[in-house]
Amino acid sequence: MRTRLYGLNVESDLAIFEQRPPEGEIDVRICIGADASPVETELPGRRLLHVATDRQHFTATEHPDGYLLRFHGTCDFEIDAGLTTIVAHPLPGTSLDRVAVLAIGTTLSFLMIMRGHAVLHGSAVQLGDVALAFIGRSGMGKSTMATLMCADGARLITDDVLRVDLDGGTPLCHLGATELRLRKAAAELAGQFGQAPESRVTGDSRDALRMEQATRDGLPLGAIVIPFPDHDDGEREPEIIRLSAKKAFLYLLQFPRIAGWEDATVLDRQLGELSRVVESVPVYLARMPWGPPFPEGLAERIRREISLTQVLPADSTASR
Repeated sequence: MRTRLYGLNVESDLAIFEQRPPEGEIDVRICIGADASPVETELPGRRLLHVATDRQHFTATEHPDGYLLRFHGTCDFEIDAGLTTIVAHPLPGTSLDRVAVLAIGTTLSFLMIMRGHAVLHGSAVQLGDVALAFIGRSGMGKSTMATLMCADGARLITDDVLRVDLDGGTPLCHLGATELRLRKAAAELAGQFGQAPESRVTGDSRDALRMEQATRDGLPLGAIVIPFPDHDDGEREPEIIRLSAKKAFLYLLQFPRIAGWEDATVLDRQLGELSRVVESVPVYLARMPWGPPFPEGLAERIRREISLTQVLPADSTASR
């Protein structure tokens, strides 16, 4: 399978359910190797990061031949020193669909970060000629908000992994995932569309809805919204506050796509990247009533409050 993902031409032996054709030579190959040993050994090389939470536990090291990412209890990923080849070594009995989710999410994010690319933990949609991103930790509603925006006429740029170019004045967004992966309320959200989107169950047991895709790579990032859903008060009015650059920087620091970095070079570079983002992009905090059911007009309210008033042509297949 070949596709274009996050500005990279990717060839994969794993099924990754992306439908965007590559442009030119392959940048990254994802292969399936031998099964990993069920007995864990110490990872070789210098430790770059380590994460241990109730949801995810993984470690990455650098050694003379490249890098090793270990998702403890699931899969090892070997990456060559040139950052062009990823070899997956799943533990016996691990679903390859689960391995694919890890490969195109955290593992490709790691590869891009080590290549020096800026990667945000966000989902993004196209509104007119600009991108709107929702950034936050897992469970804060990034994909849900992107789904509501798509039901209101937006087109999907990416889900969960947002690569941005910072070479110019305004960050430019690369096209990524063509599906939105939802933990719950997928049926409720699908009902927001005039015609229910195509859906499937992912390797990590989420519901993936296929959206109308943005087709233009490199859209300028017009605004960032940090969603804070209120599950207790469905009657509250949405509160959307523009943050100062300093507060925006402090908030965004809390939501890296990959946490647990111990490498000073990467940490310093990410601090610089966030500084450049908040200097050029308005960032909003959005406290909102949360569903299901979701309040009517929430997507339009957000667009109006942050002054992104451009809409898509009337021939968009998403029904308002």
